[in-house]
Parts: sequence; C-alpha cells; structure tokens
Amino acid sequence: MISIPFDPNIHIGPLAIAWHGIFTAVGILFGVWLPLRLIRPRISEDDATAVATWGVVFGIIGARLVHVIDQWQYYLANPLQILLIWTGGIAIWGGAIFGTLGGLFVGIRRGLPIGFGADAAAPGIALGFALGRIGDIINGEHWAIPCEPPLGLCVGFTHPDTLGQPGPVHLVVAYDMVWNLIGVAGSLALRGRGLPAGLIFWLAAAWYAAGRSLLGFLRINDPTYVFGLREDQVIAVLVLAAAIPMIIRLTMFRRVQEPVAT
Repeated sequence: MISIPFDPNIHIGPLAIAWHGIFTAVGILFGVWLPLRLIRPRISEDDATAVATWGVVFGIIGARLVHVIDQWQYYLANPLQILLIWTGGIAIWGGAIFGTLGGLFVGIRRGLPIGFGADAAAPGIALGFALGRIGDIINGEHWAIPCEPPLGLCVGFTHPDTLGQPGPVHLVVAYDMVWNLIGVAGSLALRGRGLPAGLIFWLAAAWYAAGRSLLGFLRINDPTYVFGLREDQVIAVLVLAAAIPMIIRLTMFRRVQEPVAT
C-alpha cells in the first residue's frame, strides 16, 4: 500500500487554502490556454476570449449546480451553503456540460465555426480535468472500494486532517486522471487528419463518458439513482447516448461527401 501523507490544506497564518481549490484553478487555467492556442489560425483573440470567459463562468455555475442536485438533502437543510462554493463541492460533469453550452452560445452569436472550436476545446477540457484531479489525490476525495495489490493502485491516507480513507483502497481519481491524459493525447493526435468538424469533440466526449461510467463502480459513499448508478454514471450514459449517434452521423456525412471512385 502506498501512503499518502499530505495535508489537504496550505496554511498561511490563520488562512487555510485547500489543494483542491488550487488545482481546480490550475485546471481551468490550462484548460483554457490549450484551446486558445489551437484556435488561433481561424478565430480572433477577441472572439476566443469571449468564448473562453463565458465557458468558464457557465462551467463554474454548472459544476456547483450539479453537485448541489446530487447532495440536495444536505443543501435543503443548509440552503446558505449553496453559495459558499469556496468551501468545496463541484461536479466535473456540470462544469463540462454547462461550460460547453456557455461557449456554444457565444460561438453561435458571433458566427464562429462551432465544430472547429469544439474540436479545439476537447483536449483542453480533458487537460483541465486531469490537472484538477491532482488536488483530489492530495485531499483524499472520492472514497473507493478496498484494493488488493497488484490489482490496482492501492493507497491509504494518513494525515490527521485528510478526507481520505486509511486504506488500502483504489486511487480512483488517479485512474480518472490517466484516462483524461489519454484523452488529451488522442484528441491532439487526431487533429490535422481531415476529420469532419466536431468529430474529435464527440469522440473525446464518448471516451470520457465511457471511463466515468466504468470507474464509477469503484467509488462508494455517493447517492445512487436509476439501476443503482451514481449521478456521474447516469450523466455518462446520457452523454454516450448523445455522442454515439453524432459520431455515426459525422462519419457517414464524411463518406457521403467523398467522391466515388470510378
């Protein structure tokens, strides 16, 4: 078993800053930086900044909203806590979906190439998720099922203030981080290959949704919904249900457009 002894907070005098919050900010920063670099050839800096700004704003609101819905019994009893986002509590799916919708809204209003922009956003979203998971690892967030070496990355959290389990348990957030990094590499590798605009985005969405639906079976202590699935798994299934038809449609559209050999 690997021991994780980190204090979940940085202490500066009386001020305590959570590593989760720090790496969430880092994830947002690099998650915006990468797409901005990728869209420079076709989208102006002013348009790109507007899309990124509203994507981040909507993403933060959505991340908090989906978390509140998932933990609605607690927030029903403590409604003022809903506004205290800095105390913790966000849902990645909420950030991804609402952030995408925010960027889409601005992109449509400004007449930007939506498919091109979405393809550029895909690796940035995955990179932001991966970096944010570093804070989860340090904090010990997202409890998991017991782990037996060598069938997984088995850890135990030992700091007195940790949110994590004494272990040995699966370090599921690390699995999620690796899954996202593969998604970043795959999205970047597919660029410049003449694929239909928007296909990389939907492939990345399907990849992440598949990972979350599977890794969710290793996590515990969260509310369950239909068929005993957690909220993130339910959303993952819905995203897959949207992504697969879009992938087929875009792929078939590409084939229709190709000239028939004679």
